[in-house]
Amino acid sequence: MTSPGSEPYIVQWLLDTRLLWPVHRKDKPREEVAELRTAASRALALLSESEQQSVLKYYHVKDAKMSLASHLLKHLVIAKYCNVPWSETTISRESNGKPCYISAANQPRIEFNVSHQAGLVTLIAVIGGDGTINAGTDIVCANERLPHDYKYIEKSGFFEWIDMHGEVFADSEVNHMKLSTIGLDEVAPGKKLHGFGNDALSRCQWRNRKLDLIITDSEGKAEQLRIDSNKVIDAKIRRFYAMWCLRETYVKMTGEALLAPWLKDLEICDARSPTASKVHDLNSLESGETIDNYRIVFKGREVTNVHMELAALGPHYMVGGAVRVTENDKKLGLGPWEELDLEKDVLQIAESKP
Repeated sequence: MTSPGSEPYIVQWLLDTRLLWPVHRKDKPREEVAELRTAASRALALLSESEQQSVLKYYHVKDAKMSLASHLLKHLVIAKYCNVPWSETTISRESNGKPCYISAANQPRIEFNVSHQAGLVTLIAVIGGDGTINAGTDIVCANERLPHDYKYIEKSGFFEWIDMHGEVFADSEVNHMKLSTIGLDEVAPGKKLHGFGNDALSRCQWRNRKLDLIITDSEGKAEQLRIDSNKVIDAKIRRFYAMWCLRETYVKMTGEALLAPWLKDLEICDARSPTASKVHDLNSLESGETIDNYRIVFKGREVTNVHMELAALGPHYMVGGAVRVTENDKKLGLGPWEELDLEKDVLQIAESKP
């Protein structure tokens, strides 16, 4: 067991609920949630009565499943790293509402945060240290709301779609998401733009159109390339969700919400989205690119005590992690997300530590 005040380290977990606890399709969504009592009875039995009720209150079964997984991961990280029986992994709340565990004098301090989206649940935790390290996570699925996003963009344009969400972003971020070039590699890999091609990509805000660009091939020969604007808009939408995930990750690390009064003072500069792995299976969670060199500015000053990463998982998911460290913990870093197996990594451990 990690001793109190020992060298801190990071835990990063992921649990995929999309195929867990299957229920029969019902005419009424609430009936599907009710069936979860039977389908997930073994997992639900590991929660308190109030936690079970908080899971089963959801209207859609997919949301109930993510809530269940979130509760399980929080109890698991406490039981595993504080070496306490599952029944004693009592979760409290800090003054800002953030879930926490109050460690005993002989236990390591633990700080954790969870997020869930489109069937996936993430947990990040700091084990050990003196309790001054904060952690946060967020996960997004860039295509979950795509039909709604397309409908708005086709009616009003991409720029207005960005403005609709503008109150939670810094002005510099809004401008970046609207007008910064996305890079030709995202729509035409292996080609290089020539002349005003970058400007054409930057100002593209409508779907179902064609863009004529002058490009150069690997031998430096100029040619004309016609690009479907839908590819450009898709890349810009992905960049928006990457920016959303980064900001939410940072804000959750602080323990506040996206209504924090200082939101406009936080800037994540010139952020781009991590490239997804080339997979055709929509259920795949194969790791793609991880970006860890984001520049963060708060009230005009560069933030140097926060380590933040954004990782691509499968074709559409992006998961963020952030830790705020002290001078003594500057080497503390993030790593890959570990996907847990419900049976082996969660249920068996929980039932072995009643």
